[in-house]
Amino acid sequence: MEKPKELEKKETTFEVMKTPEISIHEEKGAQLLSVILKAKNPEWGTDDTQLAVDVKNYFSETPLSYEVSEFLDEIRALQKDGVDEEVLYTLAFTYGHPERNEGAFEMITKYKSYIKNPQELQQKLFRVLAIFEQSFSLSPLVKKMTVEIEKDKKAREEILEDTKTRIEKLIAFFKPDSKTTKIRKVSLMPTDPLNRVNTGGAFVFGEELVLKTHIDNADNLEHEFLHSIINPIVEKLSQLLKDEQKEKISQLANEKLKQDYGEEYFSLLCEEFIRTYNDVFKKGEKPQSYEDFVRKISDISEEQFQKFLGQSESLKERCVELKITTIEDFKNKSQEYFERFEKNQLRDLIFEIYQEYSNRSNKETENFERFVLSKFPARI
Repeated sequence: MEKPKELEKKETTFEVMKTPEISIHEEKGAQLLSVILKAKNPEWGTDDTQLAVDVKNYFSETPLSYEVSEFLDEIRALQKDGVDEEVLYTLAFTYGHPERNEGAFEMITKYKSYIKNPQELQQKLFRVLAIFEQSFSLSPLVKKMTVEIEKDKKAREEILEDTKTRIEKLIAFFKPDSKTTKIRKVSLMPTDPLNRVNTGGAFVFGEELVLKTHIDNADNLEHEFLHSIINPIVEKLSQLLKDEQKEKISQLANEKLKQDYGEEYFSLLCEEFIRTYNDVFKKGEKPQSYEDFVRKISDISEEQFQKFLGQSESLKERCVELKITTIEDFKNKSQEYFERFEKNQLRDLIFEIYQEYSNRSNKETENFERFVLSKFPARI
């Protein structure tokens, strides 16, 4: 039977999400957590800012209280059960924000189901944050941190239009369905002066998306925003994929990505969709070939190589596995290293998807979600 015209129209239209309200908000809980993590482990985060060095030096002479330190030891012992930094930050963002509780618990239940009682973990974290805040408020570091945060907030205000434009470009390309990506508000946390420039996070609390990114890394801001578009699409895609297809996704993903995200296909697919667009496609580039990789490493000096090894634990692990200790070793074993860690068949596939999506004829009636749901399962 032929479908009624009005039903046909309903099925081929969708409402693209509107540009969310974007604002800058200090996040006391998340910033306190960063100070605690740096105080507990001086190697955590960065030493590239004066404030990070000051925090490191201060807590070398003024150790954390027993209760705060014990909590972190307990968390470290539980890490095999998945109580990781992402969970702690998710809960830290609810410190002083009870309106975020429902969204936080929903996200933890959905993606971190091995955590059986997030409410109890939140209460423990809140107690630790309150204890630490009371003692930390008396330190000379508070004034320095306040100055840094205020300076960053002012700088972010000055580039707020640029941030809005970046987000609007992503919306224009992906055309996210407002029923799939329900974000109405984006809250930008001021730059965390204790964390690395390339470290970021996206935290969804209902219709609010909190972005924790460095002001000097706009690419990372776009990457983190894209999680609010890509993750819900991959959730829908998951329902269409067979178990052997999910397993194949894990097999096609490159080893470097799996080293950071594990073997589970969902995280790998979300990350690769985002990285292929953000790191390659939007820049008009192509996925890296072996020849590209050789050119990239050709001018690295021994001093630079040793610095990279010192800064990246994952790079160090990969080099240890291949018995690489010098830049000369690295260049001599470049083919083996590339095949083992850099080769990325999943990226090659997703890049083709982006090319076809960009060249599609029905741009008004087909967004990225619909395109991927219709094309991806047959390609994997």
